[in-house]
Amino acid sequence: MSAPVFLVTGATGQLGGAVVEQLGGRGDRLLLVARDKDRLADLEAEFGAEGRLETLAADVSDPEEARRAAAEAVGRFGRLDGLVHLVGGFRAGPLFLTGPDVYEQMLRDNFLSAVTATQGVLPHLGEGARLVYFGTPLAEVPLPGLSAYAAAKAALVTWVKSVAHELKRKGIHANAVVMTMADTPDKRRERPHMNFDHTVTPELVARVVGFLTGPGSDGLYGCAVPVLGRFEFTSELGGPPPGVGGPR
Repeated sequence: MSAPVFLVTGATGQLGGAVVEQLGGRGDRLLLVARDKDRLADLEAEFGAEGRLETLAADVSDPEEARRAAAEAVGRFGRLDGLVHLVGGFRAGPLFLTGPDVYEQMLRDNFLSAVTATQGVLPHLGEGARLVYFGTPLAEVPLPGLSAYAAAKAALVTWVKSVAHELKRKGIHANAVVMTMADTPDKRRERPHMNFDHTVTPELVARVVGFLTGPGSDGLYGCAVPVLGRFEFTSELGGPPPGVGGPR
């Protein structure tokens, strides 16, 4: 059987390189899709290999572009076995300073792009296909100033659970990775004084993507798999954790 083919959307984002290394390293064939042509060219230079790892400039939040990307994957590789949807966006701010346009943008980036990308690939998928999306623990425990982002991610995770019930009848697996902030060089430059102990490395997330796109996840439909590293919500009511000023 030939190696599976995955459409990786938003491939120029913070997880793109690690996901490409994980899936490409085991022999999967990938079409890497993003809007940023310059960063896409960097991926092409680093990972590109004709017939195995190729790139395409497209905006999958546009339904026509999403259909084109899926058709390109089939045209280049002869089949399509799934979608790893890395597209997303982040905005923070208090409610009274956050206009409706920000809420709309967060919904487009984090939720509606997943809908259009999935609708683009579905006609090409068969038994055993994999769909992977990315959520956040803030969807369940939203923090102040993150209402637009948290609401959009909550919509995404709820949608994944719903469509998983539809698609499992066709043997298609739809699941989400729930992750906290990725520990990347860009994030460390942006936040030099932040404690990165509660972040998670892109490589750890990519391993779970590998699991969700492989046979080990045959029994999973509509799951939200947490990859949180040492992240935790804290409260002054609970006091410090054991061993860190708290009980031994």
